Amino acid sequence: MKAIKIFLVLFFIGFTVSCSSTYGVKYDYDTNANFADLKTFDWMPVPEKAGIDSLVVQRVKNAVNAELQAKGLMMTSDNPDFLIAQHLGTEDKVQVTDLGYDYGPYGRYRAGYWGGPGGVSTYKYEEGSLILDFVDAKSKKMIWRGSAKAEVQNVDTPDKSEKLINSAVHEILKKFPPVPSK
Repeated sequence: MKAIKIFLVLFFIGFTVSCSSTYGVKYDYDTNANFADLKTFDWMPVPEKAGIDSLVVQRVKNAVNAELQAKGLMMTSDNPDFLIAQHLGTEDKVQVTDLGYDYGPYGRYRAGYWGGPGGVSTYKYEEGSLILDFVDAKSKKMIWRGSAKAEVQNVDTPDKSEKLINSAVHEILKKFPPVPSK
């Protein structure tokens, strides 16, 4: 009975993690950059050979523009303080969970039994990545990078795509601009 409870707890933890829309959010920045002076931004062009869906590119731009404007920044192509480059990609992934136990042929738990039906589960999914690079317009040096990963195989409508992108961008930019160290 204890083994069944452990299995159920692991199952619900795994289910909860797999259902979360955005995960793996990270950011890094140049600690010498003066983010207080940043007031305006513009976008760097996405290379055509990147093969990225232009609708997704525009959704990312719209989400980033809205988040940055809410923080008091303004988009302009006339001498911006920093430029934004976006990088998008997908990768097929497999999550393998080895529970390390199995139930015998009569439904009894057999400690130390490895393999067999029920001991290993796999979950195949497509993972999407979004990276935002902020580049100082004058020096052309990167000053900030944020990234997020999300499960994307069930993002099959424009509404789902927009919702996932908005969520990812919000999480990425949550700590931008960084608070200066004291």
